[in-house]
Amino acid sequence: MSDNTRILVRNARDQDISTVTEIDNEAFSPYGTAEKLETFQRRLNIFPDGFIILVTNNEIAAYGCSEKWLQEREPGLDEDPQATHQPEGRILCITAMAVKTKYRGNGYGLLILDKLIEIAHREGCKKIILETTHAQGLFLKRGFKTVHTRTEREISLDVMSLDIESYGSKA
Repeated sequence: MSDNTRILVRNARDQDISTVTEIDNEAFSPYGTAEKLETFQRRLNIFPDGFIILVTNNEIAAYGCSEKWLQEREPGLDEDPQATHQPEGRILCITAMAVKTKYRGNGYGLLILDKLIEIAHREGCKKIILETTHAQGLFLKRGFKTVHTRTEREISLDVMSLDIESYGSKA
């Protein structure tokens, strides 16, 4: 990341959803885990404070979205956040996160992840959970641990978690 590159991380807006879906398709179609535009729109509607984008060069380069749960469980693809998000929940699930291919290698994934960890702290969450097909290394850099591996749509997914209380004491 060069020093003169202007980066803005902000909450997503309705008009960002089609670009978020394009980035998601670019990142996850090869793995068979791309999600639907309607899923992203529902996530934005149900928990706007947990849906962020990173803008650079006047372009959305990355996104991350989340929801809060009452109990720890395995995430699922294209779940309806109206059924799963609980405003009083203390477990933050990172439901999706990706960086546009041309912007990878600039640290944007870690910037999005750090902001989502910050959101978890602000929301009073005690744990973060997610699943990933191929970005385990990114999450390991922030202390996530693999809980187990599961299969959905014939795809291997690592379920990973981070204990916020222990993370906060290291930061």
